[in-house]
Amino acid sequence: MSSLKDRLPQETLEALKSAKDNLQNTTLKQKRNSKKKTALPPIEVGNIYKIEADERNGITPPHGRKTWFKHFVVMGISDDGSLMGCVVFDSEKNREHIEPGYDEFFIPISQGKYSFIDHDSFLECLRLKPATLSNIRHGKAEGRLTEDDLQKALELTKKSNRNSIITLKAYNIR
Repeated sequence: MSSLKDRLPQETLEALKSAKDNLQNTTLKQKRNSKKKTALPPIEVGNIYKIEADERNGITPPHGRKTWFKHFVVMGISDDGSLMGCVVFDSEKNREHIEPGYDEFFIPISQGKYSFIDHDSFLECLRLKPATLSNIRHGKAEGRLTEDDLQKALELTKKSNRNSIITLKAYNIR
């Protein structure tokens, strides 16, 4: 009894061998490439991330929800890189939690300034919100603050008495 190999035309056998060799080479390349670490973009002060936040991030989700998506802006990073001190974009000033005299810690941001916001907003610099490396890596990178907005936000973050010197130092905000 003859084998399938004996019954196939020579050119078909060569095409099959070539396909098998290509598949093996591709598989080897994939294995080699998967062993290389994928370089993630660096997390830098001024970067903006949309993250799923909860009370651990200093966010109280509305309407009884457990989490809420917010835009976090990195203001400082801990020495080991595991924790970021952030300010957040807010749709409006939350009057319940603002004492008189704290309006200055909300930077107005017009809708057209950043492509990811669809209405006028505020950058709330009153109190730093913590974000873990995992929060940031699982979030969506949305861009970067303009240099002017970043300088204003840093200045207000340092000025706010709701951010202690110890907190600022922990995030390397000087």
